[in-house]
Amino acid sequence: MNVKMLTYIDTTVVRIAGGARADVAGEEALRFGYVKRERVSATMEDEAADFPASAGDWFFVPAFRTLALHNPGPAAAEIVLIRFRSAEEVPPWPDRAAPRTFRMPRSQAIADAFEAAGTARFESLRLEARLDLQSHLYAVAAASVAAIRSASGAADPLRRWVEEARRAMLERYDEPLDMEELARLSGASPTRFHQAFREQTGFSPHKWLTAVRLNASLARLSNAPASIMEVAHSVGYADELYFSRLFKKHMAVSPSEYVLRANRRIANLCPVFLGDFSALGITPAFAPPRGWTERPEELLPRLRAAEPDIIFTHPVPGELYDELRRIAPVEMIVWKGPGALSWKERLRRIAGTLELPGVAERWLSLFETKAANARAHVRKSLEGAPFLLVGAYAGGFRVFGNRRKKMSDLFYAELGFAPPPAALGIGFLDAERLEEIAALPCDNILLLIPDSLPESYGYRLASRWRELKSGPTACLLLRHSDPSLYNAAFYERLLDQTVNQLLRGDILKNPSEK
Repeated sequence: MNVKMLTYIDTTVVRIAGGARADVAGEEALRFGYVKRERVSATMEDEAADFPASAGDWFFVPAFRTLALHNPGPAAAEIVLIRFRSAEEVPPWPDRAAPRTFRMPRSQAIADAFEAAGTARFESLRLEARLDLQSHLYAVAAASVAAIRSASGAADPLRRWVEEARRAMLERYDEPLDMEELARLSGASPTRFHQAFREQTGFSPHKWLTAVRLNASLARLSNAPASIMEVAHSVGYADELYFSRLFKKHMAVSPSEYVLRANRRIANLCPVFLGDFSALGITPAFAPPRGWTERPEELLPRLRAAEPDIIFTHPVPGELYDELRRIAPVEMIVWKGPGALSWKERLRRIAGTLELPGVAERWLSLFETKAANARAHVRKSLEGAPFLLVGAYAGGFRVFGNRRKKMSDLFYAELGFAPPPAALGIGFLDAERLEEIAALPCDNILLLIPDSLPESYGYRLASRWRELKSGPTACLLLRHSDPSLYNAAFYERLLDQTVNQLLRGDILKNPSEK
């Protein structure tokens, strides 16, 4: 923030009755908030963590951020909001796990001066008043910058460097990357950097980069096949022979064998399978939208025109199955209901049909490494606290019990979340209102929010959950595709989000819980 170019605008006071909340709309102006009386829980719209602010605390609100304020106490709270402009964009707070509030000398006097100016136009004030307000604004800004620097120093810099290194590998895998240089830039010894990288990701830096490069090579070999040499160079390997040996070691087929088997014209008639094909690096040549079985007469001519080599589908009526078989060989896979394969079994089935079993086993091995790492973070961060697993939708909610395999297998069995007694022995429990779920004997909740709903919806639900729970409570927010496609890509996304949120400390807690 360029403190030489700050311009004060005006001041408003937000009063919140005991137990009530207030939503302050986002706008172009920047704002500093000062808690004049009592304390509040504050949540910004696009952040996955709230923060408590007590009387005497200041906090910063970036532009265009909606601010939700909840007063958990019985007495009315007052918050002074000072609006101002800056010539430069204010940098984000350095670490979401760091404290979001700060204090400074003479806070009450400074806040009183802003409150006295109120909503009067800055230009209409006397020169002395304008100079005083600008001086106070600079003082608050200086205290904010000092707090940011303090938070940056207090947060684990090595954790941030690991994240930067991981991002560099994802974005620049096609370039030569020196792991020792990445370690040196972190300020830690190579041994400590490698140890921290493994603690956060489950992989050594070298194995992570290898996985990223090989994943990229699958898509290049299957979707727009070029020469093996061109693909090797495009994913960061100057020696195509080394790339070919490495590829075969991990995939159990050579790059040329993979090209031959993955480049068949595949028609996929079940959207759920798309994430499984993605894990194999394959994009089907033909994939109709959901609901095609209601209009098969429209699908069949298009399918014939696509000239597939093989058709993958969920169970279809006998007559339609016969029509499909006249076009190409059909692989029909049950993905839900009686006789359904688990998602891992289905991935193996698809890969086996395409003669690529090693590609599936390699993906599942990487997933298990990530899952083992996630279990370690769940144990460390949550310490065995039970969590309700709840899907939130536009029309209501669904509690997933330990017998609802598609969700409980990932979170309760694979990642080690502790199921509360309310989740034991049930498949699922539907509810129209969050209050019904809050009545269950569990204080912690993992909310699954579909991508079709805005992020703000999840934050509002989390805020409401904390209001409904009087004692310490915690909430995790994860987003997923809508509809829920229970496939390899779906579960990998949920796993990655879980680890990232636990690492950043993005667990929305009741303000009374430290």
